[in-house]
Amino acid sequence: MDAAHINPFLSSTISLFEKLFAVTPQPGEIFLDTKARKHRWDISAVMVLTGSAIGVVAIRLTRVLADKLLEKSGVGWKTDDERESLINGMVGELVNIIAASASTKIGEFNIEISVPIVVQGENHTISWPESAPIIGVPFWTPFGPFLVDISLIELPKQYVQTGARGVGAKN
Repeated sequence: MDAAHINPFLSSTISLFEKLFAVTPQPGEIFLDTKARKHRWDISAVMVLTGSAIGVVAIRLTRVLADKLLEKSGVGWKTDDERESLINGMVGELVNIIAASASTKIGEFNIEISVPIVVQGENHTISWPESAPIIGVPFWTPFGPFLVDISLIELPKQYVQTGARGVGAKN
């Protein structure tokens, strides 16, 4: 994995927290994550990458952090169902902003980012690339921790999309 492919997601995430929530997330020590069936994250915002590198980027949050971010946003709610819907929408918008910002920084590498999705629930699963490590970058904020997980496979040049041929087509 090339740092030039990873850093745009990290810098875009930090910038989002600074601009929208007036807090600078503090990065922790980078580690090799696993495809664990049990984990602490209640919500994952997932982006799929295609092009010269394929893979997954996930921003993973606890429910406590998501609640605090929603409160900090100033949006109110009346019922638990409304709060759940607002959290899902907020996390979706946050990851859309991160994806848009990162895409302007990785465009030169011929990498495209899918429309992000939000997955919620205890021990939810993400389909990670089979042959690539998952790099975990933990962050801490005054509102709680979050994690950016990144797993990318750089494709050989002969398999990279050119024109209308598609990913996987040999040139």
